[in-house]
Amino acid sequence: MRFGVAVLLASAGAPALAAGQLPKTVVPTAYAIRVDPNAQAKTFTGEESIAVQVKAATRSVTLNAAELDIKRATIDGKPAKLSYDQKQQRVTLTAAAALKPGAHRLDFAWSGKINDTAAGFFAIDYKNPDGSNARMLVTQFEAPDARRFAPMFDEPSFKATYKLSAVAPQGQTAFSNMPATVTKLADGRQLYSFAQTPVMSSYLLFLGMGDVERKTVMQDGVEIGIITRRGVVDQGDYALAQAKRLLSYYNDYFGQKYPLPKLDMIAGPGSSQFFGAMENWGAIFYFEPLVLFDPKRNNESNRQEIFTVVAHEMAHQWFGDLVTMNWWDDLWLNEGFASWMESKSAADLNPEWNAPAQAVIEAREAAMGIDATAATHPVIRHVETVEQLNGAFDQITYQKGQAVIAMLESALGPDKFRAGMRNYMAKYKYQNTETGQLWAELAKSTGRPVAEIARGFTLQPGVPLVRIAAGACRNGQTPVTLTQGRYGIDAASMAPLSWQVPLRVGIVSGAVREMVATGGAPNQLTLAGCGTVVGNVGKGSYTRVMYDDAGHAALVRDYARLELTDKLGTLADDFGLALSGDQDLSRYFDLLGQVRAEATPLEWTTVNGQLSGLIGLYLGTDLEQPLRARTSALFGPVLARIGFTAQAGEAPLVTTLREQLIGRLGSNGDANTVAEARRYVAALKTDPTAIPPAIRQAVLNTYAINATAEEWEGLRALAAQTADPVVKAGYLRLLGLSRDKAIATRALGLLQGDELTAPRKAQLLSAIAGRFPDMAFDWATAHLDVVNGFVEASARSQYVVALAASSSDPAMPAKLQAYADKNLPADARQGLQRVLTTIAVRRASAEKLRPAVSGWLASR
Repeated sequence: MRFGVAVLLASAGAPALAAGQLPKTVVPTAYAIRVDPNAQAKTFTGEESIAVQVKAATRSVTLNAAELDIKRATIDGKPAKLSYDQKQQRVTLTAAAALKPGAHRLDFAWSGKINDTAAGFFAIDYKNPDGSNARMLVTQFEAPDARRFAPMFDEPSFKATYKLSAVAPQGQTAFSNMPATVTKLADGRQLYSFAQTPVMSSYLLFLGMGDVERKTVMQDGVEIGIITRRGVVDQGDYALAQAKRLLSYYNDYFGQKYPLPKLDMIAGPGSSQFFGAMENWGAIFYFEPLVLFDPKRNNESNRQEIFTVVAHEMAHQWFGDLVTMNWWDDLWLNEGFASWMESKSAADLNPEWNAPAQAVIEAREAAMGIDATAATHPVIRHVETVEQLNGAFDQITYQKGQAVIAMLESALGPDKFRAGMRNYMAKYKYQNTETGQLWAELAKSTGRPVAEIARGFTLQPGVPLVRIAAGACRNGQTPVTLTQGRYGIDAASMAPLSWQVPLRVGIVSGAVREMVATGGAPNQLTLAGCGTVVGNVGKGSYTRVMYDDAGHAALVRDYARLELTDKLGTLADDFGLALSGDQDLSRYFDLLGQVRAEATPLEWTTVNGQLSGLIGLYLGTDLEQPLRARTSALFGPVLARIGFTAQAGEAPLVTTLREQLIGRLGSNGDANTVAEARRYVAALKTDPTAIPPAIRQAVLNTYAINATAEEWEGLRALAAQTADPVVKAGYLRLLGLSRDKAIATRALGLLQGDELTAPRKAQLLSAIAGRFPDMAFDWATAHLDVVNGFVEASARSQYVVALAASSSDPAMPAKLQAYADKNLPADARQGLQRVLTTIAVRRASAEKLRPAVSGWLASR
């Protein structure tokens, strides 16, 4: 059956009204909001006027509000009766008489609280370099928490303009989406009046306030700024430089100039369990490690991460802010596209990083790891409630979305794909859309049935599996048979489905053909030339590829002649197909045997990730230490070849590989690596810069994992002595990495005192769970009030259950279910399902792979 755009639109759109959606009888057009925070008391007051259009006569107006004490509410200046729905986070105003269709005005006055965790209006506490206490106030409204700041129509489709003003204490600065004028008040405070925004969704509004510095550059007529706590603004230089490049790149790619007069990047000390950065239009918020680069302590991985995060959030300024999804079903239109664009921009602007190859081993594999299990869902997934929405920010929305877009760009051609994107941006700027509208623009620009191809990858879950068998080459022609199935790791993910898979099939170092592999009858094609056949050349398609015995043996023989992405993708497919039981892990080990010590950094990065995963399956079993010894013997010569410390002029990917190898050997307890880490850390007592930045994090991790009780106390003392909040956070995280259960128990004791802030406590407990998931989960459930005090509301339904994800205890699934039955609403259990699936898959995989792993260990 062929599905055209009209069918896709009908199936992709949300029902007329989801349970969490507001009525459409009244819509906002403009907000004027004034807030007056009391940072010390962590409270604020607010007043607002909302211009609305009434579409049909009604006596009531319903909008969103949460944790606000509304003191006054009027409609057109007349008092209105208030009623609340706390579960739905709504307030309804009822007028004395019906409101006629047309323009009306809502006015409110209220008080609210400034939270300790990242939801709504929240505080970030930190120490100044002189040891004095400081507090920054910022907002986080996705998803959806603007309702904790002011009564709002807090849904993406209710676009309106915002004119915000805020009162700041003397000596402090307020900052928001738009530039401000400042008026000094009689009491010495300052009133910041921000210019009106373009029409936008409520979750993109932002307000920040604190004792900050700002540094700016100009690019394409836009003022780009970095805002930080005092003393670290120069650490934003790298992000500023990259933002300049990216602004021009995106202006050109999308065919629409960035429409605001300024673009600030705000760096906040601290962290969140739910997010790391947020694309507020014109005022992107980042936690400091994702935007500040300190050459004295940051490494190449940090440099690349900052670029990709800045690229991701800036891409949202177009894909998400300028054009916005209509409802949360299409969240992937924001996140999948921004994830794809972070990789694409890195490929174009920093080719030495080889971002397309990194995407093969990172984004694609992260998505398939979930998508091939019972925990998956379609990329376009209907969202009914806020609780369901909090579970939608996952690998399917982000990484599978990214992989699908990359596949479509490859299949349609980059130039035609970009033309469709430009048409989409031009047509729908300042509006809301659904996925089908994008497919329609891409179909117009390419002349291809985009919706027919895309629907299988967005409206249904799962990963296609293409089996390839090559016949004998005759007269310079090689016949190839391709059969489509489904790749699934557990039983629930194996129900048959069908896709139209764009695929490139070729001969190693020879001709390549493009095709669309369909389900049902086998696909036949003929390749010009003789030699080893490679499926999914370039690994641009979102699919697993499996070869018959002769084909796989040929790939092993010809491994050295494969292009890099095909090497990485074949290693990934072989490892993944062993997890699913489609083929034996020995095939992967055969291919691994072709990876030489002098292989490219990304090959060893891929292998490191896969073998680390194997070790994780057998923690606490008889195979753990033999696997650690075998992997140390494998990686040791690679580290010896590139050296323990960085060399002048070396390639960036060599630098990042060194970090990973030190980390792997250190985690394995390799004696030489641990001794070297202890030598470096000992020098920190007299020289804070003793550890070279390129290896600093890997050395500290190695030290912490292998620390004695005395050394653990030394790390705790280092944290206490450090004023810089980012450095302090790094030391505190180390306290949760020990492999010694007694030390981990001691670390748990820090969660109930005042030594750590709320975000640091959440970070520490997660770190402990990495090695001791059962202990961490049991502690959390026994101290749930404590945990809820340091975990933000939007993350609670997922945080506690995630602590148990690496558990191998047969009793853990029942414990998780009991916890959920007592604490989680039925519509807030996506995280629970993921964890239960992860535990089941880990147990089944460990049993399934044990014979092949034992054989590999015995083959030395």
